[in-house]
Amino acid sequence: MVSRMKKNVEKEKYVEAWLHGLSERTKTNYRKEFERWLSFLKMSPSEQIEKRLKDLTSQNLNERSFIEQKFREYKQHLEETTELSAMSVKTMLRTVASFFSRNGLPLALKRGDWESTKQNRVIQTFKLSRDDVKTLYAHASLRDRALLLVLYQSGFSEIDVSELRIEDLKGIWEMPTTEHLFIQKAREKTNQIQATCISYEALHDIRAMLEERGKPSEGYLFVSQTKDKGEMLDVRRINEIVKTLALKAFGQEKAKEFKTKALRSAYNSALLRANVSPQELKDVMLGHKRLGARGSYSFDNETIIEAYKKAFEHLTINGVQTREDLKKLSETMNQAIEKKDLEIDTLTKILVSLIPEQKLQELRQLQKSELRRDSAISEHGREIPCTAPLTPKQILELYAKTLKQ
Repeated sequence: MVSRMKKNVEKEKYVEAWLHGLSERTKTNYRKEFERWLSFLKMSPSEQIEKRLKDLTSQNLNERSFIEQKFREYKQHLEETTELSAMSVKTMLRTVASFFSRNGLPLALKRGDWESTKQNRVIQTFKLSRDDVKTLYAHASLRDRALLLVLYQSGFSEIDVSELRIEDLKGIWEMPTTEHLFIQKAREKTNQIQATCISYEALHDIRAMLEERGKPSEGYLFVSQTKDKGEMLDVRRINEIVKTLALKAFGQEKAKEFKTKALRSAYNSALLRANVSPQELKDVMLGHKRLGARGSYSFDNETIIEAYKKAFEHLTINGVQTREDLKKLSETMNQAIEKKDLEIDTLTKILVSLIPEQKLQELRQLQKSELRRDSAISEHGREIPCTAPLTPKQILELYAKTLKQ
């Protein structure tokens, strides 16, 4: 019955007016949550709006507050018949209030109408430290390392990371490897602008991840590697990935308390420890709504980057910089070895030039004799003597051998 009701509901003009202009994610959530209210009230959306319009003109106080009373009964119903948390109950109520408000008929609600009557419980939240993130990072694949660092060091929510595209990271191949990348985007949940940075640590792993994929220039940044390979990682899959890392890193008992949003909370804590101010700057870096006139002012890229650098001191996990140092050390060693090999090769040629020509002829004859003895046998059974010319190194080895005889 609910599924049939849902199809009919979406076509109603009041539902269309309610959902118009909202993000797809918000629309999906509202539709799902609104079904509970419809089942409880047993009135269509049009019937609710029409009754609301009529009730507001009534002189009877019970009629005028009919929807508000049903709102309170609905809250009680959710608390008594479901296992929903106080926050989830409030979310359900928010959907109902939104329907009437966006149709120009806001409900006359008091603070107590929203507050849960359930007994308050002490909530143990997972406190994520940098060492915890390092442990998570150590258990991750290349893609999941990049995903983890973007969630932790940029403060984006799962849905916003899911929606990130390669095109959003302009100039990542040309910019210095020790610079953060400024990025701003509208949050999917609230449509508020969030201005932050992708850290140089995260960029290091992102570049390596994209190189593995052939350096694509467009498409979703994080994609599936197994089921639906190449498709965008949705929120559910991101949460599964992070939860799996938590199980590996912390064990089953501790991982029960872990939520992906702990990574965004850790980013918020870093902004606080870095004393990022004023408050509206911190709000922009988190994508929070700014109150009053503050919302009319913006911040330039450099201001965001400078504030981010301060916060990054509390977010860096150091691993990437260490790998960069090791990479540079390896390159330096290889260059030294190549230089040494060149010097040895040059010295070898000089030594060969000092051997008399007659002796060189004898060495070549000696080589031919040894090669005949050790010649390869072809597939037809014929002997095929190897007559490749001697290298300077081989000449010296043969010469040294004759000196010992």
